[in-house]
Amino acid sequence: MPYVVAMAIKFRAVLSSISIVNNPWGEKLIRLEFSEEREVPGPVMISPKNMPSELAKDIVPILSQVLKTMPGFAGGKIKVNRLTLFLYEEEWDRLIDKPNIGDEVEIIFEGDKISFKKV
Repeated sequence: MPYVVAMAIKFRAVLSSISIVNNPWGEKLIRLEFSEEREVPGPVMISPKNMPSELAKDIVPILSQVLKTMPGFAGGKIKVNRLTLFLYEEEWDRLIDKPNIGDEVEIIFEGDKISFKKV
C-alpha cells in the first residue's frame, strides 16, 4: 500500500455573521459564518466569426465601459461563504476570547484536526 502524505488546507476568512438559532429540540445554537471577499470577474465577450478582428478590437473596450455603468456588471467584490460553525450556547460561554464580527482567522484542516488562528 503506498504511503500518502496529507497536505494541509489553509485559508483566511473573516467572521461575517454571528447569530442565534434554535435546533429542532429547542436548544440555542450560536452560528458563526466565515467568509472571504472575492473579485467579481468581468463579462466575457465573444465576437461573431464574421466580424472583422479590427472592428472587434474597437468595439470591445466601448462595450466594457458601457457594461461597467450598468448595475450587476460593475464588478467589485462579493462575499463568498467558506465555513459555518455551530456552537451550543454552553460552548460559546466557555470561550475565553470570543471572536467578533470582522475578525480575520486562518482556518487549517490538517489530517484529522481542524484549527482556527486569529490573524
